[in-house]
Amino acid sequence: MFRINKMTRGRFGNRILQYNSLMQIANTLNTEASCASWEGHNFFKNLNTEKESDNNQVLLNWQSVLESDIGLLPTGADYYIDDPAYCLHNVFYKITKTDPRNFLEIKDEYKKGLSSDEVHVGIHFRGTDILGGDGNEGREIHYPKYYIDSINLVESEFENTHYHLCTDDPSFDSYLQTIRFLTYKGFKFSVGSSSDYFEDFATLAECDVLIASSSTFVVCAGFIGKEDKKIIHSKDWIDKNLIHQIWHKKKDTPEARKMQISFDNFWIELYNGGSTLYQTWRFI
Repeated sequence: MFRINKMTRGRFGNRILQYNSLMQIANTLNTEASCASWEGHNFFKNLNTEKESDNNQVLLNWQSVLESDIGLLPTGADYYIDDPAYCLHNVFYKITKTDPRNFLEIKDEYKKGLSSDEVHVGIHFRGTDILGGDGNEGREIHYPKYYIDSINLVESEFENTHYHLCTDDPSFDSYLQTIRFLTYKGFKFSVGSSSDYFEDFATLAECDVLIASSSTFVVCAGFIGKEDKKIIHSKDWIDKNLIHQIWHKKKDTPEARKMQISFDNFWIELYNGGSTLYQTWRFI
């Protein structure tokens, strides 16, 4: 059996990625999946629940996943990916062989019935968690120019657009300046709920185009819900990962640096083409 006994302390995007890791590796091992309760059980259909087992349990961490053939793991034990396994977006491209939409389907009561006669463009702004004490000195801030340039690109490619702005920080400058720009240009837009991330996620998941931040929240919305989204990412953000600009808060040991690079490499792999299940349409 493959297990999550305790969900990551990360927020909703990281938890979705942890669950994706559970299901992808369980499929590779052709074994049953067991998952502790989390808010995803309220939002998605038919998630795996926690199951009892008398087997010994062995932690499978990110390094083992990236550096070994997980299909050859010894049998007879239950493997689990609780923190500090950190099997999140850093392992996404190696393990994701099955479309996550097959096991991460939003419940009907949360699905958004976006009109079919408009091109729906979701815009995500990452605010509070990159501006506070754990914000890595603002390394992940996406400035107004990125959002405005992305909107101009969308307008050059599509007609009858409708923008959906989603953030947990409605005082974030990039968010406010984007609203001013959309208002000035007379483009149709709606604002999400800063207090209900289920609503925002469900909206982003059904958009035709995503103007993304660095957040795993919007990354997950990219590979859940509507297929074949056109996703825009910031080239400035990619560049910071290409040079492995330091961001981890741990003591700067070779092991800590190696773990950081594993997460940076998600963005580098994306820049190099990603996969059919998650790729970028344009970098701005």
